[in-house]
Amino acid sequence: MKRLIFLLIALLLPILLNGETDFVSTFPDFTLKNIDGNPITLSEETQKGPVIVTFWATWCKPCIKELRKLNEMKEFLDKHNVAVFPINEDGARTRAKVKPFAIKQGWKFKVLMDPRNKVKTLAGVAELPEFFIICEGNEILYRHSGYKPGDEAEYKEKIEAFFPVLEDDDKQENAIE
Repeated sequence: MKRLIFLLIALLLPILLNGETDFVSTFPDFTLKNIDGNPITLSEETQKGPVIVTFWATWCKPCIKELRKLNEMKEFLDKHNVAVFPINEDGARTRAKVKPFAIKQGWKFKVLMDPRNKVKTLAGVAELPEFFIICEGNEILYRHSGYKPGDEAEYKEKIEAFFPVLEDDDKQENAIE
């Protein structure tokens, strides 16, 4: 009987633990340094407006493709007041390459460093890339694992649904007249 109980616990424990980290509804608050050494705190940023957090590494080809698309979406994201904070997960051997890599890519967002993978672990991230749309109070509105070309269309759809842009008052008045 004891063996049966032990076996059941051994089989169910990984499922229970995985399930617990996969259903985080509030993103853990953090302060990480960007590639220039300046601290960024998530809760302060979400008070200014919605935030995209995506986890990536220099060796992750889908991550790079996703970040290139997000960079191309800068005007759209600015229009919706959405900031992007990619969190790098490179290890000690490749960490020094992150800043030159980001500069070479021409990315227009602040790349954050998570040298001990603490934020990745707290957020329950199991694979790269992992994409989140987060609003005030660090509430997770949308989460997406992996990246394939075309996923950015879904990102745009979600952002437009969550954060619609109202036309300027002048445009609205002209439309009425």
